[in-house]
Amino acid sequence: MTGELVGGGGGAGGDSAGVPGDRPWTDADSALWHTARLLAAVEDGAASGVVPDQGIRTLFPLQDGEVALAQGTYTLDSMRAVGDGSYERTGSFAVGFGVVGLAVSAAALAANASRNNAARAQAIADAQVVWRPDHAGMLTVTDRGFVIVTAAGTFRWEWASVDLMQVVAFNTVVLQGRSDRGPVTWRIHSYWSELLFVLWARARHPGHPQFAARAWLPERWEAWAAWMGHPLPARAALS
Repeated sequence: MTGELVGGGGGAGGDSAGVPGDRPWTDADSALWHTARLLAAVEDGAASGVVPDQGIRTLFPLQDGEVALAQGTYTLDSMRAVGDGSYERTGSFAVGFGVVGLAVSAAALAANASRNNAARAQAIADAQVVWRPDHAGMLTVTDRGFVIVTAAGTFRWEWASVDLMQVVAFNTVVLQGRSDRGPVTWRIHSYWSELLFVLWARARHPGHPQFAARAWLPERWEAWAAWMGHPLPARAALS
């Protein structure tokens, strides 16, 4: 599971059928609802040969027959270091005579040592491979992959270029893929993260445990959504 549902809400009289009721329906919930619907639409399209147009218009051209399914903002972190552990050590030469001169020299040497210690600590931190904020922009999910648009440009990713993906939290996936600049490990935060996952898994890894077990939704979310007045369409129902 991607984590238990944090609360619920909306129905009169508090809890209903054991479903908690202490939060409202949000845009993120709407995206999950549409993700289930869009997955069903893509599966139906595979059977019929045509994925229904969803009315999503893009500023960049799509491939022939490609259908844009959803669009929204995203933020992206990458697992990487920003340095190699090296740093430039500064030195100082101070000569002082008398009580005042010796005190000034000692202060200069201490300040220089402090700067070197700070530079060394920063170099060690920069050499750590950890999640680091990378970029943000507009994410468009299609039936063939996804496109990210940033201030630096427009970048297309086919499902075939993504080798691993996992839903790690509500609206958050981690993926590993092969970019033009080499392998990347990304963490993407978006209302459409779950849509990224289910379409990638369907295309590349139907046996993925989260996909095969239909565990990419928060636990009990489907029952809560129905209780909130948003039951999944029959074709998209997960249970």
